[in-house]
Amino acid sequence: MAEAAARVRAMLLITTLLWGVNLTAIKWLTGLFDPVLLSGVRMLAALLPMLVLLRLRRCWQTPSRAQWRQLAACGVLMVYLNQWWLAEGLARSSATHGALITALNPLLSAMLALWLLREALSGRRLCGVGLGLAGVALVILNRPGAELAQGGLGDGLVVLAVLVFTLGAVLIQRLAADLNAVVIGVGVHAVGAACLLVHAVVQGAWNGWPAMPAPGSGWWAIAVLSGALSTGLGNLMWNRAIGLVGMARAAVWLYWVPLFGVASAVVLLGEPLTVWHALGLGLVFIGTHLGTHVARVPRATGPV
Repeated sequence: MAEAAARVRAMLLITTLLWGVNLTAIKWLTGLFDPVLLSGVRMLAALLPMLVLLRLRRCWQTPSRAQWRQLAACGVLMVYLNQWWLAEGLARSSATHGALITALNPLLSAMLALWLLREALSGRRLCGVGLGLAGVALVILNRPGAELAQGGLGDGLVVLAVLVFTLGAVLIQRLAADLNAVVIGVGVHAVGAACLLVHAVVQGAWNGWPAMPAPGSGWWAIAVLSGALSTGLGNLMWNRAIGLVGMARAAVWLYWVPLFGVASAVVLLGEPLTVWHALGLGLVFIGTHLGTHVARVPRATGPV
């Protein structure tokens, strides 16, 4: 029993490490790729481990028309819009800010689920929402004046990326009762990847190719690994851990994502770490703890 528990903890720690470091990788790669094209390549690569597992388990189910419509809606929200706005936001902001903002994920998920289920919001949860948003606002508004407009736009896009992801995570609950989690993951990422790649082609044709200098083959490999390992393998491990210990226990590990994200941004990109970052991150953590206490956080396929 203890050995099994240790394996689950290791699985969760590796998953959050992949997701946290991936924020830094995306920030780095947006300097070499068009953000939409980068997102499309990453999400296409994320399908690879999912398709392998689907083949090994032979667990394919044919969704009904209604289920396909729901998969398409979740793919647009959780992959297309989420990854597009996340990459565009990180291109304008910093990996440190992106990591801090994504720390709002469990808080927003719990609040959105409560709102859709028409449950009353207690004073404790409202306080949590206020503290979490205050922590993010504190960091954004303490940018130097010259960086506030461009960086603020980037931070706003990352907030929108988290919001559409949490909305999709709530909607996907209807599918989870009838479809296998791997089938859902494949359907959602296939729709999202297709939307991103079509967007990239149309955008490139409209603006005139190439929008940016062509990256070398090594950078393409890093982009593919980012999608396959962080989004593809990370989501599979996350869903496996949820199946073993439940969402409530697994969600606590999401606190590690911004910590790994901030640490990797400071170490790998040399981004500055100020007292405002520490204070803002602390407020987000406290707010998330208050806001998600005894709340059922929606099962999702992963934040990045």
